[in-house]
Amino acid sequence: MKEEMSSVDIRYIVRELQSLVGSRVDKVYHDGDEIRIKLRTKEGRADLILQAGRRFHLTSYVKEAPKSPSSFTMLLRKHLSGGFIDEIEQHQFDRIVKIRIGDYTLIGELFRRGNVILVDGENKIVAALRYEEYKDRRIMPKAEYRFPPARENPLEVTRERFIELIREEEELELVRALARKLNMGGMYAEEISIRAGFDKTTPVKELSDKDLMKVYEAMMETFNDEAKPNIVLKDGNLHDVVPIELRIYEGFEKRYFTTFSEALDEYFGKITLEKARVEQTKRLEAKKRALLATLRKQEEMLKGFEEGAKNNQEIGDLIYANYSLIERLLEEFRKATEKLGWGEFRKRIEEGRKAGNKIALMVKAIDPKEKAVTIELDGKKVKLYLNRSIGENAELYYEKAKKFRHKYEGALKAYEDTKRKLSEIEGLIEEELKKELNVKRIERRRKKWFEKFRWFVSSEGFLVLGGKDASTNEILIKRHMDENDLYCHADVYGAPHVVIKDGQKAGEKTIFEACQFAVSMSKAWSRGVYSEDAYWAHPSQVTKQTPSGEYLGKGAFMVYGKRNWLHGLPLKLAVGVINYEGEDFVVCAPVNAIKAHTTRYVVIGPGRMKKGELVKKIRGILEKWGYRVREEELNAALPPGGGEIIEVVD
Repeated sequence: MKEEMSSVDIRYIVRELQSLVGSRVDKVYHDGDEIRIKLRTKEGRADLILQAGRRFHLTSYVKEAPKSPSSFTMLLRKHLSGGFIDEIEQHQFDRIVKIRIGDYTLIGELFRRGNVILVDGENKIVAALRYEEYKDRRIMPKAEYRFPPARENPLEVTRERFIELIREEEELELVRALARKLNMGGMYAEEISIRAGFDKTTPVKELSDKDLMKVYEAMMETFNDEAKPNIVLKDGNLHDVVPIELRIYEGFEKRYFTTFSEALDEYFGKITLEKARVEQTKRLEAKKRALLATLRKQEEMLKGFEEGAKNNQEIGDLIYANYSLIERLLEEFRKATEKLGWGEFRKRIEEGRKAGNKIALMVKAIDPKEKAVTIELDGKKVKLYLNRSIGENAELYYEKAKKFRHKYEGALKAYEDTKRKLSEIEGLIEEELKKELNVKRIERRRKKWFEKFRWFVSSEGFLVLGGKDASTNEILIKRHMDENDLYCHADVYGAPHVVIKDGQKAGEKTIFEACQFAVSMSKAWSRGVYSEDAYWAHPSQVTKQTPSGEYLGKGAFMVYGKRNWLHGLPLKLAVGVINYEGEDFVVCAPVNAIKAHTTRYVVIGPGRMKKGELVKKIRGILEKWGYRVREEELNAALPPGGGEIIEVVD
């Protein structure tokens, strides 16, 4: 089943969407990996969806906008709202689209994980869905945007170059040579082979130059074919969506559409709806599984209580049914133990068993401590207490049976309650499956791995992590610091360990920010200090090894060798909402680090205001800006102790 658009799909959709040139941008929405641009066109309203790594087309599946716009949303709105679309194009034959709106260009990368990047007129990155660094390019604020390394464009390749490329590896099958040497997927490589009249598995070495010219012509014909958008169905299920009629799908059931956007919207919309259905029922299904497991345990308990009540009742009845025998046995056993003692009594019973004595053979266990003898009667083991009467012995079993019945009744109520809850859950699941799916519903996200630490993204785009306590300090250094990172620490007792991920590549700005973070998140903040010293070192210098006779507690480490000091670092931080890895986070970090990722933030420093009051004030400011932040999140992000608001940058 197709999950994302191909280069060919993008070629056709970009050609189709030229009708949007001149449209006005009303508003921009961001939800996860999706960017939706609300447009005013000549025909009226239109919604253009750009989903990183997946799709780009007009859509009628409009989700409810998140209540709190992300910082990425705010930046896009700031630079794009009110602007007009001047150009929509595909970069070469890659899975990259460019939407130029005034002085800015929104770039959608639809390959692999994908990304959405906003660049200015000088091709500098203003914002991105996610910031990343690759071997040959950086997606970072203010960095120059570079396209991925160029690949061969099949639409521009000459006949001579085409033959040269295909013959570079003549042992390859035709379909593999086309897919590998030219920028196309295996499906279109197979389609071109069919149109050229060759089996896709034909080795290139068996094809003449004349044959390859047929392949070349078939390629040009395919990529310039007349649009005939359709969804391909396999066994009644969605299988593919394509812009043209493909021979590889001859015989398949198809649904045709007037525009490719309509086909893409129907295809990806149905997938989105189905995923929403799964998401909506997932929680209920988990509850159902838990209730079924509880039900099974309760059934086992009921069975045990029922058997316990029945067995004890039967033994009590058995004692009375054999009244004379039990009374005689109790009397004989009492006299024997009083006269012989328990040791000699046990010996006499064992001798009696060997001799085949009926009474001795009935005895199964002797318990001197409880002054009891267990006999077997009608296949049941009956424990008789010699210091109790026959009635008292029977009553012990009746009392046990009564307790089991009480437990059974309680367990039965719990069982019926669980069955009722299960019935309710099954009803809710059935309703979810029947009702119109609500794709507007926003699911709670799972926390990212780095959120267990204090963290921020530096102004240069590096992830910086800090411990929250002894445990997270220990975990950070032992599990998450590697040789490519840098280590920072403040010259303050109780300061967190700080790690710059991939810090060997970091510049002075990031190192300064990380060290400032280390001093600001230390106990120096709560003491009202305004500056402190910190240093950075290499991971190889940080160890648990101590001089002989010394011991390091949890979260403590030794640093050997040269320490690179930064003196008089100011204890000053900013709080803002930034977008990182496609999600919004409230982050407390050095001012320059926050400033690089958002235009709105609150600058704070050590002060007399209690932390609870400071949290409430900052939360109020963020809410005015449209961000809904829980007090718990803010409390966890801020440094220890109180503080004061120095500046509000709006």
